[in-house]
Amino acid sequence: MEIMNSKDNLQSMEAQAHVWNTLYRFSDSLFLRSMVELGIPDLIYSHKKPISLRELASKLPLQDVNLDKLCRVLRHLAYMKIVRVVEDVEHPSIADHYKYTLEEPIGHYLLKSYEKSMVSNILGMLQKEFVLPWHYIKEGLNVSSIPFEKAMGMTFWEYLEGHLDDSNHFNEGMASETRLLTSSLIDGCRDIFQSTSSLVDVGGGNGTTLKAISKAFPHIKCTLFDLPYVVANAHDSPGIDILSGDMFKSIPSAQAILLKLILHDWGDEDSVKILKKCKEAVAREGGKVIVVDVALEDEGSHVDALSGSRLALDMDMLVTTGGKERTKEDWEKLVKLAGFKGCKIRHIGAIQSVIELIP
Repeated sequence: MEIMNSKDNLQSMEAQAHVWNTLYRFSDSLFLRSMVELGIPDLIYSHKKPISLRELASKLPLQDVNLDKLCRVLRHLAYMKIVRVVEDVEHPSIADHYKYTLEEPIGHYLLKSYEKSMVSNILGMLQKEFVLPWHYIKEGLNVSSIPFEKAMGMTFWEYLEGHLDDSNHFNEGMASETRLLTSSLIDGCRDIFQSTSSLVDVGGGNGTTLKAISKAFPHIKCTLFDLPYVVANAHDSPGIDILSGDMFKSIPSAQAILLKLILHDWGDEDSVKILKKCKEAVAREGGKVIVVDVALEDEGSHVDALSGSRLALDMDMLVTTGGKERTKEDWEKLVKLAGFKGCKIRHIGAIQSVIELIP
């Protein structure tokens, strides 16, 4: 019988823990979605002081809340570093002994009213229809197979066009992601925007990005360009024209084209087609194509706290659209295939980077 020493025992336990924690990551995501749906972060925050189980249970949109179950749920939220537990020694009863506050700043991102709220991302990305395709990821390793299409019988874009409620959730999630990104984009690219006279935001959704750019740089003539069913939900905004169309067919002309979170949805062949249309649309003198997308680190490197999120996004693209996140080398190859001389990548303190294409 083999006897393991303490070092072997520790390594074995750490290895098992890594596998167990990885296995249950899916449950953390779905658990978090349910907590956000119930509005638990908002209820805790709006209480203005540590809230007891009894008080929280009375505010939930549920009947006959079991305090023991609620206590277990809050314990897990504390483990996830979303809430903090405060013990009230004067009240031994479970209903009042434990009280809860939001962890800062993490908990603020789960508030519907927070400027940089991620609630729409959580609700949109974790819909049943968007989780199901992950069960088909092994089929996605085939040359022409995309897990979402295997699961749903249609492309991601066809699904959104035919399911407008889900499309709205998706666009709200994209707008939420944009709010997280926009301040970094504007602060990190002032020189680019200050020297831009006209700009078309291709695939710009409901116009969240363009509104922020127009506000920060009012001299720019801005145009929002997306599919008809998308721009139908865009609100008119001073200084912004709204046009509908297909970026694979033609793109409105401007000095600069913005492609934010677009090319990662597509494989290299389709991305080259899009970039060629952009090249046709920009001014010959001083024209710019500004890509905002992930620039993956080199194999094995870990640049910042968002490195893991970038790799997770790459898997999301593999499953959902058949697209991909790209390394610096990938970007350089792609833009040259589309007829550009090269690209310059600048990091802006976000998941995404800015890739400025050189005509």
